[in-house]
Amino acid sequence: MTNIETRLGLTPILKRLAYSYLIRGYGRYPITHGLYDTVVVAELYDWQVNPADTSAHGAGARVTFYKDNVRIRWVEFGIRFIGGGGDPVIFGIKATP
Repeated sequence: MTNIETRLGLTPILKRLAYSYLIRGYGRYPITHGLYDTVVVAELYDWQVNPADTSAHGAGARVTFYKDNVRIRWVEFGIRFIGGGGDPVIFGIKATP
């Protein structure tokens, strides 16, 4: 954790809390916490594709913590595709003689 993160209150616990709201999806959520009363998860930037590097595409999201409609802290996440799997959807075509 950097000195700037410490001064801003971006502790590992806050980052983990922000992540727990991020995985719930975009929206507004009430929170029972001494410092915050509302959490808003919103898109930071839309899905982008880097044609020069097909592994470098992704999106961004921001988790913002409010108290009495005043923004107190926010955590920004970069979301990047890292892999996947599933049943094949494209099959080879046999050549006819």
